Amino acid sequence: MTTRTVAIVETATNERVGTFKIKNVLPTRNLKQIDPFLLVHHMGPLTIGAAEEARIPPHPHAGFEVVTYLLDGEFFHRDSRGHDQVARGGDINWMTSGAGITHSEGPTESFLKDGNGVVQLLQIWINLPSDKKKLDPSFRHYASASLPVIEKENKWIKILLGEYDGKKSPIETQTPLFLFHVKIKKGELLVLPVPEDHSAALYIMNGKIKVLNEEAKAGQLVDFHMEGNQLAFCATEDAELIAFGGLPIKEKVVSYGPFVMNSFQEVQEAIADYETGKMGELDF
Repeated sequence: MTTRTVAIVETATNERVGTFKIKNVLPTRNLKQIDPFLLVHHMGPLTIGAAEEARIPPHPHAGFEVVTYLLDGEFFHRDSRGHDQVARGGDINWMTSGAGITHSEGPTESFLKDGNGVVQLLQIWINLPSDKKKLDPSFRHYASASLPVIEKENKWIKILLGEYDGKKSPIETQTPLFLFHVKIKKGELLVLPVPEDHSAALYIMNGKIKVLNEEAKAGQLVDFHMEGNQLAFCATEDAELIAFGGLPIKEKVVSYGPFVMNSFQEVQEAIADYETGKMGELDF
């Protein structure tokens, strides 16, 4: 087994999406993507007051997949294909935007009713290869109980995508991917196998870790060189993080807001499809 070395450690920036404060983990100034992962946003934990405007109003997506992993609270998904689904702590909402779809999202009305609820989530955008960018839009929901968890030796690993230690996520993906939610106690070492042809990264949500001679703390992203077939790190404080990566698509990425294509012409076509109603309509 060969341990991967660190390519770069990046610090997330504080930004806003609608009314929500988020940490923009990816892309960064120095790291445009971790192919095929395009974007990672970490929202919260936020205390949400009673306010109807605490949501992200209807907006389109095309050319990639939108993954919402809810850590705490309640968050709804509603789209122009008629899906209306609430995610609760530990659940995943998975939308393949493909040729184009309109959706809205935010804390549920019942969650907002009394206010003071805590919401925390990760939203992740995953690119689609050129031959799958025109897929019919689709939506899937995965309850937390359906996602396997491994607990041993002061380590907790939830397998969101891919396979680890003989357990496999039920989520089928368009390209090979892995995504693990990890909690590890101070002083513990964790070694994760990684396919040699996959990209790989860590995002630390809480605590601190040490990767070889590099230190990383909450709010930082660690990207790895491709050489090697395992990731190894030690927690210098109790830590919570995600490990993720996949088989690179290695295609040109041309993005404009919520559209991710392979050329500017395709972006223009997606904009036209949205403006002419081909991605459906949604009032709320």
